[in-house]
Amino acid sequence: MSPKFWEILLVDDNAKLHNIVEKSFDEIFIQNKKVKMLHAHNAQEAKKLIEKNSDIAIAFIDIAMQTPEAGLKLVNYIRDTLHNTSMRIIIIDSDNSSIPINDILDHYDINDYKERKCITSQRLFTTIRTAIKQYQQFKDLQDKRDEIYKKMTTNEITGLPNRMKLNENLDTIGDKSLILINIDDFSLINNHDGFEFGNEVLRSFAKFLVKRYSKYAEVYHLEVDKFVLFCLQSDTYHTQEQSISMIKEDIYKHEFDVKGIKIHLTATLGAVLDERGNIIQKAEFALKEARLHGKNSARKYSDDLQIVRTVQSNSIWTGRIRKAIRDNKILAYFQPIQNLKTGKIEKYEALVRLEYKGKIYTPFHFLDAALYSGQMFEIFKIMLRETCKKAQTTSFVFSINISEYDLKHPKFIPTIHKIMKQYNVAQDQIVFEILENNSIAKNRNIQDVLNVLYKDGFKLAIDDFGADCSNFAQLNNLSINFIKIDGQFIKNITNDKNSQITAKTILNYAHQKEIPVVAEFVCSKEVYDYVKEMGVDFAQGYEIAEPSPTLLPS
Repeated sequence: MSPKFWEILLVDDNAKLHNIVEKSFDEIFIQNKKVKMLHAHNAQEAKKLIEKNSDIAIAFIDIAMQTPEAGLKLVNYIRDTLHNTSMRIIIIDSDNSSIPINDILDHYDINDYKERKCITSQRLFTTIRTAIKQYQQFKDLQDKRDEIYKKMTTNEITGLPNRMKLNENLDTIGDKSLILINIDDFSLINNHDGFEFGNEVLRSFAKFLVKRYSKYAEVYHLEVDKFVLFCLQSDTYHTQEQSISMIKEDIYKHEFDVKGIKIHLTATLGAVLDERGNIIQKAEFALKEARLHGKNSARKYSDDLQIVRTVQSNSIWTGRIRKAIRDNKILAYFQPIQNLKTGKIEKYEALVRLEYKGKIYTPFHFLDAALYSGQMFEIFKIMLRETCKKAQTTSFVFSINISEYDLKHPKFIPTIHKIMKQYNVAQDQIVFEILENNSIAKNRNIQDVLNVLYKDGFKLAIDDFGADCSNFAQLNNLSINFIKIDGQFIKNITNDKNSQITAKTILNYAHQKEIPVVAEFVCSKEVYDYVKEMGVDFAQGYEIAEPSPTLLPS
């Protein structure tokens, strides 16, 4: 609002009325501010005055000027075309208008309706004072709303527009190009140098992006270490695919000055070029794909990205898993484990299968989706129940796979005891096979859960030993009853020297710890004979039997 004047517009084709009003408000003050009258004799003059004066508090508009509805059309122009909702609009009655008052009040966004005689009387002062008070209240509320909106749409550290603002700007028709920039290892900066220094790094990075690219793109700060270049459609410089690498290199080469300290940064980029719909999500997919190739990488989104195919597959299988759980189509298959010294079947491994439209699927198809959708524990409970049903009728030992997600579930131990009690199965009939990974080696809570299982009388086995995250130290931290050598070292063991070395190393170490060893993927007579000769204790694989819903005849 103007600090000196209340601007009031009078739109009327009667020159005499303008003179009367001008004289009435000469040297008049309302709330310590002078009234400044603006005069228009038709709608076109009014439009020009409104364009030049954006802070008009009140507009008195005659209904009929050149035409019977000229004033009402001007009202629509102010409200609908200019989107001006703060101006108080007061319609002046006209003898030339045939539109009923009620129709005007119902169909036009006006604040008051006055007869012409009111404009030429002392009551005009009261009308204006009331309207100005309403205008001031409206502007105060609007200013507060604008302040709140700015806070909601601005990153408080860098002052750049944030994700909310980007979402608004993306909500338009047409193809869009966007580059998502993630500063590599930013958490290390926060942890090593403190959050205040980290914030200064973000501000310096933001200034760099604005200075270097604002000519071609709008710059946004989405969250902590993520920024966006929203490419302007009017310039194609940054919509070219080669420019993604150029931006990455610009960041790599730039020396950032943060409180007098010179530092270098790298960033991983995910780009969406000339796409429409779910733009940010697509950029996130491209960024995740880039991360698969290491830091300081860049990838462009396409429908055939590995991460996109994985997400699409997970989305499909998530629904299928949920339906299978509901319809009892999560099945337990059992594969025998043979004692190579006696030649007898002593154990079975319970392997999960999913039936969908009459076809049986292995975990290869749905395990990632089960992890992704948080349904692993439900599958584990089904497998434990089905295994206990089998264990009720025989003296065989049964092994069941457990994941770190099961081990972290707060009801994991109580659920096991509840199901075991329900089917009256002894603890020493059940072996829990743990997939070997870093979480077991480093997570003390998981180790504690496994030790509780062991103390409760259950047997423990490390599955897929030797793959990915081999850690012999686990054998010192846990009470292990069996080790299963990963199948990749067994299936080619007869002609792959590296597999032979790895398998023999695991076997020798385990036997020194007095832990029996199981060889998985024993897929032929040659492999069977080799692992038996090598001294492996148990064998499991297609050479002995395929997984089946039923057990082998005794």
